[in-house]
Amino acid sequence: MPRVEKGFWADPAVEAAVRAWDLGVVVRLFRQHTGLSQAAVARLVNIDQAEVSRLERGRKKIRDRRQLAQWSEALGVPVGLLGALPDADQPSSTADSPRGRLALQEGPGQLLLPAGRNLPPTALPTLTGSAASLQRDALWLTSSREAEAWSQMPLRALFAVRHGEVGTERHFVMDVRGGDRDQLGSSFAIPVAYELDDLTYGILWATAGFDSAVLGDDAALHGNLALLSQPRLGTDSRPIAADALTDGSQMLVGSRACARFILDQRDELASDPVFWTREQRGEEAATWLLFEHKHRYLRTMAPTRAHDSVGRAFCIPHQEVVASPLYERVLLFLAIALTESYGVTTWVTDEADLQQTEGFALVPGHRAAIATWVRTERAPQTALTARARSLRAFADITGHARTHTVTTGTTPGERLAATSDYLGLDRAWLIRRCGELAAVGTTGLARPRSRHLSLDALDRACAYVAGELQPEAGAPVGATR
Repeated sequence: MPRVEKGFWADPAVEAAVRAWDLGVVVRLFRQHTGLSQAAVARLVNIDQAEVSRLERGRKKIRDRRQLAQWSEALGVPVGLLGALPDADQPSSTADSPRGRLALQEGPGQLLLPAGRNLPPTALPTLTGSAASLQRDALWLTSSREAEAWSQMPLRALFAVRHGEVGTERHFVMDVRGGDRDQLGSSFAIPVAYELDDLTYGILWATAGFDSAVLGDDAALHGNLALLSQPRLGTDSRPIAADALTDGSQMLVGSRACARFILDQRDELASDPVFWTREQRGEEAATWLLFEHKHRYLRTMAPTRAHDSVGRAFCIPHQEVVASPLYERVLLFLAIALTESYGVTTWVTDEADLQQTEGFALVPGHRAAIATWVRTERAPQTALTARARSLRAFADITGHARTHTVTTGTTPGERLAATSDYLGLDRAWLIRRCGELAAVGTTGLARPRSRHLSLDALDRACAYVAGELQPEAGAPVGATR
């Protein structure tokens, strides 16, 4: 039994959680106090670590007295603290879900997408109607003069249909220029795969945000990107005019500069390197899924065959997971899956002290290419080093991430399962929804307008998740969230 200080159970937050039978909060506070891992707590009650993870994330509630007694005994909860058992689960809030944010009325309107840390809020013109019929995995929206005019809009806009009874309506959306027609051209087909949920909402949010930022800076970007044709960027190179570009465009230029720098150093690096990356939220990670140059870079740097020595480490502290909306966590998961799809092993460390480490590509004992653009206030920082001290430090960091990864697994499927659990995502839902999107592609949902964006990486990630991610034991594939 782990040692628990006497004052722990007297803490007001702990006492309130115990009296409310909020076992997820109790377990999380207990682990923070004792320093135990989720796996160690799981062993106390003879369950899987994934069960503990779901409890802490609020994805699982325990209301059975026998199970609660087992947990209380294992944690050493004082009997006097235990309150009356609630009659039923309290309904969870929908404020963080697309359904909680939707207010699509019949006719013309807007879908409002919130601001991110770097991306501005976006309002997408939306023409909403009721589905005329459901046929062949698609909802059919009857054409009209208004719909025909909307289908010619050059900028991003959506067709939307509502399906179901009032209060339980489901919403399906499609890019106005991305749909199929029936043989008579009288109806637009919206695939059921385009149901608006945290997956499709996240895709629209990121694509629309980056698209609008990049298109709005088109003239300024032309000059900034031209500077990247220089042979190399040194540590003092500053291709970005910080005041001239939006944050989204600076992310494009910064990531492109760093990718170009590492590609230029391939001969110096000599073999397949190990990577340290700073992306820790969906907004940052979506650049892997959407920026055409990053997908090209990932393909170029992919090993000829998958092996354990080729890896990419992510630093994603738990507090960042908690602070991220669900749709951003989905995007982060897909970016990690994309990396795995190219034979690169991923490791995730939750060590917050490492999150300010520079991004780098390391060949242990030989060279390291430093390339940092994520969360930098200045221009991207690039350098090549062979200093023994720096190489040892980088090797220690990646070694720590590999040894203490919170997403352990010997296969890509096992690592993705652990990643989905850590990010608080439902595996069965991910498998089903990614499979549905992979079958029809995402172009009809979120067709990019900028030449700098592409959905090829996103489609690849969805297909990979559908094929590699394994559902939880006992969880049926196709379960809804």
